[in-house]
Amino acid sequence: MTAYSLEEQSKRKRQQLQQAQQLAADGAWHEAVELNREILAAAENDVQALNRLGKALSELGRYSEAHASYAKASELDPANQIARRNLQRLEPLKDSEGEDQAERRRTQARKSMFIEEIGKTRVTELQKLGEDATLARMTSGDQVELRPEGKAVVVYSEDGLRLGQLEPRLSQRLITLIGGGNRYSGAVTAVEPGLLRVIVRETYQHPSLAGRLSFPVDSSKPLAPRAYTRATERLYATDDQDFLTDDDDVEDVEETESEDEEEFSDTDDTSADESEEEQTV
Repeated sequence: MTAYSLEEQSKRKRQQLQQAQQLAADGAWHEAVELNREILAAAENDVQALNRLGKALSELGRYSEAHASYAKASELDPANQIARRNLQRLEPLKDSEGEDQAERRRTQARKSMFIEEIGKTRVTELQKLGEDATLARMTSGDQVELRPEGKAVVVYSEDGLRLGQLEPRLSQRLITLIGGGNRYSGAVTAVEPGLLRVIVRETYQHPSLAGRLSFPVDSSKPLAPRAYTRATERLYATDDQDFLTDDDDVEDVEETESEDEEEFSDTDDTSADESEEEQTV
């Protein structure tokens, strides 16, 4: 085999990876299935392609096939957390096919949604979670709806399935700000058995609330912006972020991510508060 042919092979592999990433970002799951199967036809033990295939199949509601793809990836690489976590997530669904999946509204949030901005974003775990079967069908990157209901802000999927609610202090604060004219959007950042984490972002601030932070920060801590994009570039693949990163990137992110839990105050906009970061590998 000539050096030229090796160079051509390497170039084609890079092009296929870029195309696979773009298909995932566009939510073109049928095309993603075809492309990743084409990649696997040439390299059947490509763990990243197996994970990407599993992701695309799960998005199409083909849970049994998705489970099988992740299972093979896990068999080839037992330490691969992408495959392992998705096997756990798909376990209750592997014997059922989601014929309703194509009918569901599933909008993937823009990557800019996941860039942390001081005072404007908050990552939080939902409480009083919805049914396990409902949560299992959600993936990181899915947009969600925030609805004030009584004293709580309840989080729903785009097609109206209840996912859980924000913790009480955060709910109380947002209800007050929404009542004042602010607007907020949300998206899933991590999902696994017994856990669903979302990012909440202020998308509009009413003039009457100018200068009031939606999510107060701790003035005793550095206010330098923290990049959330590296971890969230993989959100289109949920815990299966191989669509947009490689496994080395995943390990780096996992080593550096941490989360803090704080409380909100309705009367002091400078109360201690620091966003938790996602851990979705």
